[in-house]
Amino acid sequence: MKKLLILGAILITAMSLTANAQPGRQPQIVSKADMTTVEFVVRDSKPILMDIYQFKDQKTEGKRPVFIYSFGGAWAMGSRVDALCNPLYDHLCEKGWVCVSIDYRLGSARGRDGKPLITPPEGYNAFQYSIDIGVEDIYAATVWLINHADEYNIDPEKIVISGSSAGAINSMNAEYYICSGHKIAKDNLPAGFNYAGVVPMAGAVYLTGENDTELKWDKKPCPMCFFHGSADPTVTFDMERGASRHGFGPNYVTKQLYAMDVPYMLYEYTGGDHVMALLPLKWFWNEIDSFLDRIVVGGQNIKVHAVETSPTPRTDANFLDTVRPGQYEAVNRMNRQGGAPQGAPQRQ
Repeated sequence: MKKLLILGAILITAMSLTANAQPGRQPQIVSKADMTTVEFVVRDSKPILMDIYQFKDQKTEGKRPVFIYSFGGAWAMGSRVDALCNPLYDHLCEKGWVCVSIDYRLGSARGRDGKPLITPPEGYNAFQYSIDIGVEDIYAATVWLINHADEYNIDPEKIVISGSSAGAINSMNAEYYICSGHKIAKDNLPAGFNYAGVVPMAGAVYLTGENDTELKWDKKPCPMCFFHGSADPTVTFDMERGASRHGFGPNYVTKQLYAMDVPYMLYEYTGGDHVMALLPLKWFWNEIDSFLDRIVVGGQNIKVHAVETSPTPRTDANFLDTVRPGQYEAVNRMNRQGGAPQGAPQRQ
């Protein structure tokens, strides 16, 4: 499973970098919105940054809701700078949102010598550690925004977290930790805080340890809007159990949300694989708008499980010609080198 996670994320991140930068150059951000870069936390003497997008002169009624996005990359690579995201940021900013793209520590990254750049404490499962430090950094960004709410005219009670692949997993675990009384949430967030929504793009909750074999919510989670391929071999759509960890995907989690009467939207792409980590950034704005407008802002208690089918569903191997024109050859090169994972959802 870990190999599949890394392979899928290598594909996604490599395509992102190819589309956004030339070697040796910092990717250029093209955005209609006003962008400010801030340091929101320092970890191991290194600053971690986030980009805040908004239309500063836009007149809005009351405080602005916030959309925080975490990139994918198997906790080994990636950056907050990704041109694929900026059209969505611009769109949401035009609707009165503040969009925030964050960096976070990459717990699975390795140096040129092949050694890990971040070493987990003794006895800490390395996979879980990668997730947990990403969650800590989401929390740090959240606290920074709460502390600067007046400066940016944002509503601390309307903060939504989102992400793709590893970023989606971080986001789902972040919400689960709040609602299960996890120490990381207690130590890093204000008492009583919860997010207004979670929008995972190919994400799941992953847990390790003998006692973490089931999702046990101590309190109701916030509403969630899932995008996932039913044939995703990288991040489970339903549930997987292994010797070292257990994964709970949206098809599994939504059943728990339904039982708890929590609003949700699940957009299942039949036959799609890990491609749904990126497709929503371009092709599912209406669905994202519906969740944010009707559930997060409007407070409607609705539950949706929509299924999209296609005779030839987009997959990791064929979607770039529609998502990033001119980049299809990059996919072919990746495929020749081992490339994207293929096949049925993994079961352990």
